[in-house]
Amino acid sequence: MENQNSVCYVGQITEIRPIEGADNIELAIVGGWNAITKKGEFNPGSLVAIATTDAVIPQELSDKMGVTSYLRKGQRVRTVKLRGVYSECLIIPIIHIKASSIREGRDLMDELNITKFEPPVKQIQLASGKKVRYSENPNFKIYYKFPNLKNVTGLFNEENAVQITRKLHGTNARYGIVKRKNIGFFTKFKKFFGNKWAEYEFVVGSHNVEKGSDSQGFYDTNVWYEIADKYEIKQKLWDFVKETGTPEGIGEGFCIYGEIYGAGIQKNYEYGLKDIKFSIFDVTLSGDYVPTGWTEEYARELDLDHVEVLYDGLWTQEIQDSFVFNNFIDGTKVPHEGIVIKHVSGDRSMVAKVINPDYLIYGEKHNVGDSH
Repeated sequence: MENQNSVCYVGQITEIRPIEGADNIELAIVGGWNAITKKGEFNPGSLVAIATTDAVIPQELSDKMGVTSYLRKGQRVRTVKLRGVYSECLIIPIIHIKASSIREGRDLMDELNITKFEPPVKQIQLASGKKVRYSENPNFKIYYKFPNLKNVTGLFNEENAVQITRKLHGTNARYGIVKRKNIGFFTKFKKFFGNKWAEYEFVVGSHNVEKGSDSQGFYDTNVWYEIADKYEIKQKLWDFVKETGTPEGIGEGFCIYGEIYGAGIQKNYEYGLKDIKFSIFDVTLSGDYVPTGWTEEYARELDLDHVEVLYDGLWTQEIQDSFVFNNFIDGTKVPHEGIVIKHVSGDRSMVAKVINPDYLIYGEKHNVGDSH
């Protein structure tokens, strides 16, 4: 595929399956995605455009296709369950795309003006009350956006050693000791007189937005700072890098990535908590993601929680499915969001998420925030 994170691309129908008890509909399989369609509308081997869950469809296109009323609020494709089978994508007939674009794997988001739904980001002024033009530190990298496994079918095989972790439904957070973007005279002066860490700073961020740094100040009160204070993350990170490493050893920086979850973070996904918690799911050292075992060890060294590890071993479809379907938060009928599968090496080309379709249906019914 041209873009593994695409929500609209050309795929091939690999199979058409009957739906038990249904006379007018059938199930089309496109790669890893399922779509309920009118019987006889499509054939195995046909190339089609598919728009996956949470793709935002322009109304002009959905009106032409006669599917506007089937879309979620905001023109979003939704997951539904009908007669015991899931429909997770919208098939767009090939007549709606250019002939030159009809090749398997072609990304169609730009051509069809289809976007991926992203919750709005709230911008907050600095704690001092001052509003600034904030310049983000390029050494404090946004977390790698790994694909849905349905977009990369066949990514894992039974020779791959993987780690499967529970995907928490909260909000992403990142914290790091990273090299400053601008090294001024005063910083160089301090380094010259023995402060070997003068060129580094503590930085806080959500998934997409840097929330503040030692050099530029911090935004007003928010959950990212609340977690940093609760777990003493700044002090723990500084103690760790100073005790175990050198500026040369951490290069551009040492960063932890995790999920904030619990009371008030996501509607109906409070996990029985009265407050909020933080669990690590990845670590980078000088910009490189470390192996899964290292991430667990770093979490222990920092005295921070690691997301629940469900499985370590060779991948199989059966093991993967056992942690996706019919999985509910303890003591509830609320479905878990899904899982993350990583090759134990930490190789980013071998990481994918699997979203529980029951979570998507539950989220539609209860207006749960978007998965990420």
